[in-house]
Amino acid sequence: MLARDEGRAVFAAVTRPIPQETLQDEIPPHTEIPPSNDGEPIFEPLNGAGTAGTPPKIEIATLPPLTLDEWRNRDLPDPDFIMGHWLTTTSRVLLTAATGLGKTNFGLALGMRIAAGEDFLHWRAHRPARVLYIDGEMSRRLLRERVLDEEKRIGITPEAFFALSHEDIPSFKPLNTIEGQAWMNAFIEKVGGVDLVIPDNIMSLTTGDQKDSEPWQQTIPWALSLTKRQIGQIWVHHTGHDETRSYGDKTREWQMDTVVHLDAAKRDDSDVSFSMQFRKARERTPATRFDFQDVKVALVNDRWEHELTQTQRPDKISPQASRALDALRNVIAGDQAVLSTGGRRSAGREAWMAELALLGMVDLEQKAHSARTLFLRWRRELVAAFRIGCEGDWSWPI
Repeated sequence: MLARDEGRAVFAAVTRPIPQETLQDEIPPHTEIPPSNDGEPIFEPLNGAGTAGTPPKIEIATLPPLTLDEWRNRDLPDPDFIMGHWLTTTSRVLLTAATGLGKTNFGLALGMRIAAGEDFLHWRAHRPARVLYIDGEMSRRLLRERVLDEEKRIGITPEAFFALSHEDIPSFKPLNTIEGQAWMNAFIEKVGGVDLVIPDNIMSLTTGDQKDSEPWQQTIPWALSLTKRQIGQIWVHHTGHDETRSYGDKTREWQMDTVVHLDAAKRDDSDVSFSMQFRKARERTPATRFDFQDVKVALVNDRWEHELTQTQRPDKISPQASRALDALRNVIAGDQAVLSTGGRRSAGREAWMAELALLGMVDLEQKAHSARTLFLRWRRELVAAFRIGCEGDWSWPI
């Protein structure tokens, strides 16, 4: 009997619920998330269940698209490119550089040209877009000087470019707080919506220890909500003593589609000069590699200059893409072409695809999904080779 009683006492001791305060002491504040096969973190939401208690019973009424046929049949919108083939209205970009290298000058130049619908460096602008630049570091006087200097370089006034100074907002709340995010959402709505936000920079617009993952983890929900609202983002960030990498916790790169790093490239004739490298590029494909190549950039005599590592544009196209271009030209020469901005003759997607069908290149009736896939492939190839321009469903030879 004594042995049995002792056994029961031991069993009760090891199965007794652990006090919550003890759990909090034992659990480390930050747990490493194991990487997946492609290097991205694996997030496993607990559906609201905490570390204690029974997980809730989950009933899934409808399964999301899972099979290849289901994914093939999905009608998903094409990316809305606003600069080259690397920046869309759903892109999340991290731009890192050392202090004083010129990232703010570069960010303003890029943002203002996007707003104006003007090409920049070796990238083609697709359309004018609404851009909000959020400065959290400079004085109002210096920000005014920077934007007006860039306006002179462009030669026009981009009406859709908005520069917001933190000094103009009393009691500015950091962007990793609920109050700061709610205020910024209201501000974006007040200006009539935007296509792109450029927060400059993470360290001055968020609060907390940047070596820690917590400040950025608090920012992620807002960044993801911007993506859902078709608002692209370029988050400007500093390096530390090690100027080859961004400062602090690397987890902020996990949720980014693109990571751009600027390195010093000294020139005697310029105070702003650097080399630019795409270290992460989810949108990069063999057809669009030209836009993602390393490039040297400098502001010389009040003009932006660039030198590419690859001097030739990818102008060769496949025989099938060449025939698709002929089909587009047929539409442009016919009655179905429309006059767009600047008197340019453009062809709609349906008219172009109908011409492809007449040429026997696609089957719109029996193989509609295959036809759409081929059409998109040829169009991407022609855009990458700078043979055509596109805006929404409209295309034209260039």
